[in-house]
Amino acid sequence: MLVYVFKRLLAMIPTLLGITLITFLIINLAPGDPVATGFGQDGGGPSAEGGGGQNQDRLADAIKAKKKLLGMVAEDRSVNAWPLTGDVMELSERVGDFSGWGHALLRLGDGRVAVGTTEGEVLLVDPATGAVSATLSGHTSGVGALAVSPDGALLASGDGLGGVRTWALPDGAPTAELAPLGKPIGDLAFAGGTLLVAAHDGRIRAMDPATLRIQQTLSEHNGGVYALAVSADGSRFWSGGYDRALMEWSTADLTVQRTSDVHGGVITDLALSPDGRRLASASDDRKLRIIDLAAWDAEPLVLEGHYKSATTVAWSADGARLFSGSRDETVRRWDATTGEEKAMSAETPGRIYALAVVDGRLLSVGDTWKRVPVWKRYLKWLVRIVTFDFDRSFVDDRPVIDKIAEALPITLGLNVIAITIIYVVSIPLGVLAAVKRGSTFDHVSSVVLFILYSVPNFWLATLLIMFFSSKLQWDILPSVGLISDNADDLSYLQWLWDGALHMVLPITVMVYAGFASLSRYTRVSLLETIGADYVRTARAKGLSETVVVLKHAFRNSLITIVTLVANLLPALIGGSVIVEYIFSIDGMGKLGFDAILTRDYPVIMAITTFSAFLTLLGILVSDLLYSVVDPRVRAE
Repeated sequence: MLVYVFKRLLAMIPTLLGITLITFLIINLAPGDPVATGFGQDGGGPSAEGGGGQNQDRLADAIKAKKKLLGMVAEDRSVNAWPLTGDVMELSERVGDFSGWGHALLRLGDGRVAVGTTEGEVLLVDPATGAVSATLSGHTSGVGALAVSPDGALLASGDGLGGVRTWALPDGAPTAELAPLGKPIGDLAFAGGTLLVAAHDGRIRAMDPATLRIQQTLSEHNGGVYALAVSADGSRFWSGGYDRALMEWSTADLTVQRTSDVHGGVITDLALSPDGRRLASASDDRKLRIIDLAAWDAEPLVLEGHYKSATTVAWSADGARLFSGSRDETVRRWDATTGEEKAMSAETPGRIYALAVVDGRLLSVGDTWKRVPVWKRYLKWLVRIVTFDFDRSFVDDRPVIDKIAEALPITLGLNVIAITIIYVVSIPLGVLAAVKRGSTFDHVSSVVLFILYSVPNFWLATLLIMFFSSKLQWDILPSVGLISDNADDLSYLQWLWDGALHMVLPITVMVYAGFASLSRYTRVSLLETIGADYVRTARAKGLSETVVVLKHAFRNSLITIVTLVANLLPALIGGSVIVEYIFSIDGMGKLGFDAILTRDYPVIMAITTFSAFLTLLGILVSDLLYSVVDPRVRAE
């Protein structure tokens, strides 16, 4: 027997694998994007996420987070490399694998790049190999701004809390620190012997690079300052930010020389062309602008194509091309003379925050993701299933196994009571109908039971609520939940009585249909057995009819009834969806139904997997019971 059980358990493994694979494929490979569809999106294209608003950004973040839970994507904490030419910008390489996303990127004079990460670190990276030569730590929040001095000897970094630090190159030793200003640093720039610090509080602070002492505070902007650009000789610099005003400053006396109001949205980034004659800007209005500094008052060249806020711009070494990144998760290349879009990234890696042209490649950093191959996703999900790790619910971010642990006892209790009642009532009815075949009892019971079987459970549940739980009729039985709101104030006996009253209606709806099916199975099976030779022999021996029916005929007719046991285990766990939903019972049935309505895929996958396993286990238990009921049945 043990060998048989072991063989059957081994045989269940490929079946379970097949079921889990089918479940995985249905949810993950169905047409369209299951996660985006769940959020009312069509898959994440321009029509789905257009507009550039903060609500759309939060929606995109939520979709990515839930894709990560499903294992569809993984965080890409590297520097992405793109070609400078070609009709399509294919992601050519991912360089490095860092502890956090990069939000700032800067080319250093020795060929390395500095990457400011969301983990508050500044990494000095070889862009060819991704090797990190130095990790500069000390910031208490993500680093979003970097600047290097003209002589390449000093690196400055700013974080999300307004902290500023400087580091000596090439080794990255710390040199000075500014206490947090309380507002994020928008941008940093060296202008001559001064470090300019633009912050979200609307001020630009001129600091001594050696000590980070504030020498002067510039307050001409009305709102946060997010972008700075400095001329090659350091005599001028430009600033832009929340107030949409582009200002040109004199470094000598730190005064505004001229202002431009051509921007229709927040200015997010500025970049000076290699020849110093043009200034490119990225804006929250989804447009890029190229301003001829010699014709300041003329209309700028406007580049349009992004469908969300443009976040960063960078020039090619010859100044003929302009590159841009955006919250629309694309990198684009433009003709800097005509403003024509020449190429766009073939895939959407994520939100782009910074660009830099280094050694014939365009490098980008941001909140980027990479797709996980289907086979890896399935294997990872299978490992989690084995360990009962079904991830977290999409609805309330709770572990799925915790939600099942709460719902399972409720459903289990209800179904044990319901199935017990069904068997206790149905089997005697079936036996009596078989013994009195053709009698009035047989005909009447058949008609009554089949009428009950044909009554829809949702209709009967509604009628019962209307008659027994409505103030318009007999308000004598509760119809919501399994316990009253004031249960904590009841004594133990009162609590038991209250629970019993709450179960009357749902148990009634769960059991009535089962009477017909099980009693008919019992009747037909017993009728086949009663006509057997050994039953006639038992009667010929003079045994009473009760002994003949119950000891000889009924036991041998149990094979059919035992077969039905295979469906008991999944029924115990799956629960009655309609009953639990109508009576507001927080069991497995209602949990699964709510998960389908809200597209809570981790919960759906968990319940499906549990049901499949319990179905196979129920079949095994049914087979084992055959040998108990009929000794002639052997495992061999």
